[in-house]
Amino acid sequence: AADKVFGSHTNKKGYKILHGCSVVQGDAVTIESMKIILNAAKEAGYSAQNITVGMGAGLLQKVNRDTMSFATKLCHITYADGTQRDVMKIPKTGSKKTSLPGEFIVKKNEHGVPIVYPKEVCAENDPENLLRVVYDHGKVSEWDDFDTIRKRVAKEWPLLPCSYDNISPELKSKISNCIQEIQNSIAQ
Repeated sequence: AADKVFGSHTNKKGYKILHGCSVVQGDAVTIESMKIILNAAKEAGYSAQNITVGMGAGLLQKVNRDTMSFATKLCHITYADGTQRDVMKIPKTGSKKTSLPGEFIVKKNEHGVPIVYPKEVCAENDPENLLRVVYDHGKVSEWDDFDTIRKRVAKEWPLLPCSYDNISPELKSKISNCIQEIQNSIAQ
């Protein structure tokens, strides 16, 4: 349409370049959508220099559970009748997406590294537990503002090892037991 109004000329590589205008794509721009847009222009015989793409959140800030290798999953449920059950996900596609079963507490070990324990092996209201409920069907308590969190991370992060197995032996045992229960139920 722009070619009909503004006209174009063909460059040395054989692609058309529009005169005095370009196409701007600013919404939902990702690496994948850029490939689709540029391939469509190429197939239509137009140069990539005719296209301008916006550098919004899709390219600059699009951080998701896959890019960060992080996800929040259901690990424990209390039914309306009061029955409780631990939940664990063990996908066939890979162990990196296995989730942890049950409720947890997190305490720092003697090296200051946070270690995850099953809740049932620790004292109720353990003062060393780093986790706290801030929302439960409504706000329960105040949470730290971002400046406080940033300061804590700036202080503590450099002191942590680059790699560390932060799953306690007790939780590893619970995971093994859950996997065995799942395998037994599948076999039946």
